[in-house]
Amino acid sequence: MGIVAINTVEIHPANGSAAALRVRVEGLLVKLNRMSGCTAYSLTCGSNPGDPWVVAGYWDSTERMTAHFNLPCLAELFELTAERLVGQLRFSTFFLAPKDH
Repeated sequence: MGIVAINTVEIHPANGSAAALRVRVEGLLVKLNRMSGCTAYSLTCGSNPGDPWVVAGYWDSTERMTAHFNLPCLAELFELTAERLVGQLRFSTFFLAPKDH
């Protein structure tokens, strides 16, 4: 089956946090890429300081994508905000096909 859903997280790094934040986000991506139904998770970093980063997940199942939102590993994104490595997070989801039956 092809990709039927995409989720994104726009991350605005806090000033001076890019190096530490990148290490943490890349560690999270290792976990997320192992998930059932996940075709790929990737990170795209802005080229200039202050540019947002985008973490994108590509899914072959809308149900598995939705279920992964409740996993403890995603709570790590909120921990990055509490640790002041991230100034802002913005979440989005996109459905490319009708929901699985």
